[in-house]
Order: sequence, then structure tokens, then C-alpha cells
Amino acid sequence: MMANHLNSNNGLDNIMKLGYTLIFVTLGLMIWASSVGANKVTNDTPCSFNSLCTCSAGLPDSFGSVVCSNIQFSAIPEALNTSKVYTLVMENTGLAEIEPHFLQATGLYRLEISNNPLIDIHDDAFSGLERSLWELILKNDGIVRIPTKALRYLQKLRYLDLSGNKIALIERDSFRGLQNSLQTLILTDNSIAELSIEAFQGLPNLQTLDLSSNNLREISPDVFREQMNSLIKVNLADNLLTEIPYFPLSMLKALRFLDLSQNRINDFKISKHDGSPLNIKLTLEQLHLEHNLIHVIPTASFQYFLVANQTFLDFNPIHILSDDAFQSARIRELYMRHCRLDFIEPSAFSGLEGSLQILDMSGNNITSLPDKLFNSFDVLQHLIIKENKILTIFPHAVTYTSFQFSLTKLDLTGDKNGPTNLSELKPLKKLRSLSVGKLNSNQLIPEDFQEFGYELENLKIFHAGLRTIKAHAFMHVIGIKRLDLSENNIDNIERDAFQEIGHSLISLRISRGFSPLMNNFPVLRELTSLEELDVSNNKLKSISDTALHTMKQLREFNANDNLLEQIPKGLFQRDFHQKLEEVSFDFNSIRHVSTHTFVDLEKLHTIRMRDNRIERLERRAFMNLNKLQHLNLKGNKLQSISDEAFQVSFISFIKNI
Repeated sequence: MMANHLNSNNGLDNIMKLGYTLIFVTLGLMIWASSVGANKVTNDTPCSFNSLCTCSAGLPDSFGSVVCSNIQFSAIPEALNTSKVYTLVMENTGLAEIEPHFLQATGLYRLEISNNPLIDIHDDAFSGLERSLWELILKNDGIVRIPTKALRYLQKLRYLDLSGNKIALIERDSFRGLQNSLQTLILTDNSIAELSIEAFQGLPNLQTLDLSSNNLREISPDVFREQMNSLIKVNLADNLLTEIPYFPLSMLKALRFLDLSQNRINDFKISKHDGSPLNIKLTLEQLHLEHNLIHVIPTASFQYFLVANQTFLDFNPIHILSDDAFQSARIRELYMRHCRLDFIEPSAFSGLEGSLQILDMSGNNITSLPDKLFNSFDVLQHLIIKENKILTIFPHAVTYTSFQFSLTKLDLTGDKNGPTNLSELKPLKKLRSLSVGKLNSNQLIPEDFQEFGYELENLKIFHAGLRTIKAHAFMHVIGIKRLDLSENNIDNIERDAFQEIGHSLISLRISRGFSPLMNNFPVLRELTSLEELDVSNNKLKSISDTALHTMKQLREFNANDNLLEQIPKGLFQRDFHQKLEEVSFDFNSIRHVSTHTFVDLEKLHTIRMRDNRIERLERRAFMNLNKLQHLNLKGNKLQSISDEAFQVSFISFIKNI
């Protein structure tokens, strides 16, 4: 009987072990399934003709939207020809042919066949789709010529994408038959070296033409001879053009967006010209000339542009900006970033006084600005001259009196720019965003901002050598919402330093901003409206358990890359942190996560603690976190996880543990 009793107990133990195993497997599957659901929410289901394809509908006579990706199909599945299909995607399926008339019963309005060895398209491949197909995408299929005959009868086709193929020539009649419908034509990343005369004739409704990443050396004046009154956007980026194709572009009266970036353009001249007066005046919303070979911008360079509202000249080897370079053109935003500018003539921007609102010349070699450079620029709103070598930004007050009531953003940061005296900027009454680098003092005091305007909301003092923030330092700029004190050497924040902006400040960033001597998280209890706090990349070793309790609006807390050995229990509490969404403690020295470290935080969805020294997670370390979606503990040395470490909703999912 004893033996039977023991056998019975053993059997019961085995059943209980099996039951526990099933429970854990079930929980694991639930967590995995919810993680998949969190990453991709979709109603698509496996198709009946192949479970590796997805269909939005499973009715006998309709598959809805069908996607077959990375599955071997030498031909389009036969089942599709006997059912209604709204959209079809065949990506990397090995499809080599579209059988004639095969799709005629589908009613497709969108068809995408990409990354397949299609090479050639049969003349009747799209037969039956004449009145239904709106979008056709044939990308990276090895097609060597425009399938003109196959496209000719697609009366509703609005969008045609033939990018990433081997098309070398656009002939005169390549798009015949699409004149009443085609609006967008994408031919990027082909081998097109030449455009035939009137290559796009008969496309009066075309709005977007993309010829980027081809081998075009020039654009014939006759390419757009026939009126194309709807063409708004032309992309000729990443070709081999050596000049701006003024003549053909002047035919496009609706042109507003022109991209000529990444070509070999070296000036603004017209090379083939008999000397007679030219009446070319392009009116553009955007002009992109980045990454060309322009060295000099001489006088009247923009004489063929009536308007070029946003002009981008970034990453050209420009070293001279001549007087009156922009005369005769209206430019609202001018970007000349990371060029080689070292000298600017006093009247370089003459003619733009009434239009220029944003000027960005960051990343150049400018050593000085002429005293009267910005006289009369009374609509200038943003001036960005960071990362230059300017010793004295504003040598005389008269330099900026003209825009003292219009300038809202000023960026003077950069290691090589000279020091800024904050008090000299007080005439700029409308500043809302100010970024400065070197200061003429290593401390912030109330007098620095005396007489500043109340509009200042964003203040960045970056790599300025700051060591001390004095009491009431911001008493004259009480509307600051975002403050960035990163890349400094702060070792002293006096009591009440942030007192006057405690009600307004919503973002504080002090990344790599503390001195190595400041090991403890500073007392910042007056910041009661703070939503984002970043103290990453310092050498903080400890943080008080009450340090964040006054920050009841806090949504994001980032303490990455410090020397913290623990997260105090009670640092985050339900009563104080009902809005907390993300916390980050990556790259610290945390050894364990205590009971109730994260508990009852109803909006917390992300916890990051990668690459610490965590060896154990204690009981109920994570509890009642119903919105938790990401918990990253990768790169730790977990040896012990309590059975009840995670008391979280099964709606959430946990990864990288």
C-alpha cells in the first residue's frame, strides 16, 4: 500500500509538473503573440491558395488585397484569375512573365511587381485592366525598355513607377495612350542617358516626373516642347548634368519643385547662348542644388529665377559669395550649409531684404561678418551661423537693429566661433530660440538675461564651459520651456537656480553637462512642470528616492550612461508619476532590481536597462504595468529571476530579457 501511495504521489507530481509546464508554455505563447500584435496590427489573413501569401478578404469570389512576398511563384497564382482582387503585390517571387489576358477578371486598381526577373512585358499583359488600374509599380525587375504597347490602353492609370530597372532610352511615343490619366511618372535608378525630343509629349496631366539616379548629361531644349501645364515637380538629382537646364525647364509654367542635387553643375550660366536677351524667369517653391561643384556665386547668379522660395546650396565647395549674388530673385529660405565659405561681401544678399526669412550658413569657415551685412533685413526670422570661425558675431549694435523686432531664432554654437556676451543680445526683443556656445564667463547669473524679451522659449547653452548656475539665473526670462545645458562642466547649481522657470520649463537636457565632481543627482524640486528630463552621459553615482517626486508631469526620464548602482525603490510612484511613459537606465552599473521598483505606473510603456550588471530581479519588481510594451534587459548577467518578478498584464510583451 505504501508503494502504491508513493506511486500515486509521483503520478500526481508528474501531472502537476506537466500542468505547470503547460501554463508557462501558454503564458510564453501569449506574450509572443501579443508582441507580434504590437508590432503589426493587420486584418490580413493567410490566403486559401497559399498560406504564405496574405489576403484582406477570404470570400470565394474575392481575395481583396493580396501580398505575396519572398515566396517562389514562377507565374501569378491561377486562383487570382477567378476572383476579384483590388490590389496585388508580387515581391521577390521569381516571376518571369505576366501571361496575356491573365488579370482581366480581377478588377485590379493597384498592381506591384517588384524584384522579379520580369525583363520584358507582353503587349497584352494588362488586358482587361483598361478601366480599373490606377497604380502600376514595376520596380527592380530588369526591364530594359518602356512597355509602351502594354501600357497604351490603361485609360485610368495615374501612377507609374518603373524605378530600378535597366531602361536606357525614353522615346517620343513611349507613353502614348496615357495622356488623359498619368499624373506621376517615376523613372529613378535606371540607365537613361538621353531623352528624345518631346519624350513626354501627350502627358498634359503629368504632375510629378522623377528621373533621378540616371546617366543624363544634358536635357534637350525640345524635351518639354509640347505644353505640359500640370507638371509641378521635376527630379533630376544624381545625374551627370554640368549646367542648369534653363531652356527646357522654362517651358514648364507650373513647375514649382526642382531637384538638381548631386550633379556636376559648377555655375549658374547658360553656355549655349547667342547673346540675345533671354526671358527666362523660373518661379519655384523649392530649388535643390546640394552636392554639386559650385565654387563661386558671382553677381546676378539668380537672374533667371523670379522666385526660389527655398534654395538649398548645401555641400558645394563655395568659397566666394559676391556682391549682389542674389539680385532679382525672391528667396524666403536660403541654406548654404557645409560649404567652404570664408568671405562674404557686404552686399552679398542685396535684393533679398524684403523676402529673406531664414538664412542658414552653418558648417563653413566664415571668420567675420561685414558690419552692415544685415542692414535693412527687417523680415529675417532665423539666423543660423553655427560651426564657423567667427570671432565677433555682432561687432556693433547697428548691425542688427534692422531685424531686432523680427528675429525669432539665433544659433551661434560651435567650438571655433568666438565667445558670446549674452547681454549684447538683449536688443533682440522677439527671440524665441537662442543657441550659444562659448560664453565670456563660466557662470550664468541673472544679469546675463536682463532686458531680454519675454518671448524666449528655447535656450541652448552648448559646450560653453559652464561651471556654475547662480540662484535666480533665469529671473528675467520666465517663459523658457526648453533648456539644454549639455556638453558643459557644471559642478554647482545654486538653490533656487530654476525658481522662476519652474512653472514653465517642460524639457531639461543636461547630457554630458555635469562635472565629474557632481556624483549625486542635483535637487531640482522647483521644476514642477517638467515633462522630459535627460541627464545621460554623466558620472552620476546616486539619485535620491524623492528626487523626482515634484515632477508630476514627467513623461520621459533618461539617465543612460552614468555610474548608478541601483534604482531607489520609490523613485517612481503612482501618486506622482501618472503620466510617466518612458524610463532609460542603459549603460549603468545597476546590480539588481528591487521589489516594487516599478509598480502601478499606468502609462509606462518602455523600460530600458541594457548593458548593466543586473544579476537578479526580485519579487514584484515590475507590478501592475498594464501599458508596458518594451522591457529591454539585454547585455546583463541575470542569474536569478523571481517567479513573481513580472506582475504585468498579458496585453503587454517583454523582449530582450
